[in-house]
Amino acid sequence: MHKLKIFLLVHFFTIFVFIIPSYSADVIKIGVVDTQKVLDTSLLGKKMKNELNKLHTGFSADLEAKGKQIEKLQKEIEKLSGSKQSLSETDKEKLEKKTRDLKIKIYDAENLKEKYQNEFNKEERNRLKYTTKIVQEIISEIGKKEDYILIKNKRGAIFSPEEGDFTDKVIKLLDSRYEEGKFKERKRKPQ
Repeated sequence: MHKLKIFLLVHFFTIFVFIIPSYSADVIKIGVVDTQKVLDTSLLGKKMKNELNKLHTGFSADLEAKGKQIEKLQKEIEKLSGSKQSLSETDKEKLEKKTRDLKIKIYDAENLKEKYQNEFNKEERNRLKYTTKIVQEIISEIGKKEDYILIKNKRGAIFSPEEGDFTDKVIKLLDSRYEEGKFKERKRKPQ
């Protein structure tokens, strides 16, 4: 009986010391990344937003100039039409021509606004797609290097502990590669 107790004790000790730790050695690593934070705070993300703001500002300035031309023409029409009874034939023709020009300018401005909006949306999608692709490549690289089994966007996670969040690591790596000039410049096509 004494030998049986020793035998069981040795087996229990062997199982506890050698077998159980080998099962727990493969820790499942799950990480989370706040991709919106990466886009908002990284150098590449900031550059993308600045370029989009410049594009928007240029479009807005052009549309504002068109609006001023329309306002000027409207004032001229109001002046001419103020004394409609006493208008000569040439003044009536001028009024009709200016009214026609006003309608054309308004139509052109509306089309230009729509064109600019479409261009801006397309450029925004392209830049976001380009930047997101780079961020995903960096996340994949970190995930492979550090043996993560799953990486999820923090925005979709109900709960995630802070130690699983490696957003700052992604931002640092992205910024260092950006500063080294490893990303090709995204040039806007001339119009």
